[in-house]
Amino acid sequence: MDGHRISVDVKSTNKIPIGKGFYDSSEGILNYAIKTRGKFHSYIQSECLSMDLDKKGGLLNIEVSIDREAWAEERELVPPDDVACKKLRFLDYRLNIEGESYHTNRSKDLLYICFSDDDHVKTYEIAENLMADVNLVNELAGLWILDLVEDFGFKSEMAFRRGNEATSPE
Repeated sequence: MDGHRISVDVKSTNKIPIGKGFYDSSEGILNYAIKTRGKFHSYIQSECLSMDLDKKGGLLNIEVSIDREAWAEERELVPPDDVACKKLRFLDYRLNIEGESYHTNRSKDLLYICFSDDDHVKTYEIAENLMADVNLVNELAGLWILDLVEDFGFKSEMAFRRGNEATSPE
């Protein structure tokens, strides 16, 4: 798989942000919202993907503007379990990428965004319902957005965005 590499910094943490993925069926858009205090500073984007970052490289939001029906269905796609909790900081900013792919399971309640076909990755929980695959040289290999909520007109997402809290994985 070609495309740009996305450099990240992985740090230990005992708290992860609250986050949730919402698929708006009226627009064919997935938004993964994170309840955090950061303000938009930069982005990593492609034709169908936008990741908003704060000044420190923290993730604020993910938007996928490709209809769920176009995601590649893989019946056996299962996210890793028993993953460590980590804080992920994106070192690249204002980066335009290409070549990512989008995968889902039979029930279409998760999305795996694949950035590279690296075999040796570690998976970390970086926010509630969000995991990151990171390769051996600290590049983002993939993102797992779990437990997608059906939404219509972004109503559930807007209700969720109220408040700023963090949660412990325990």
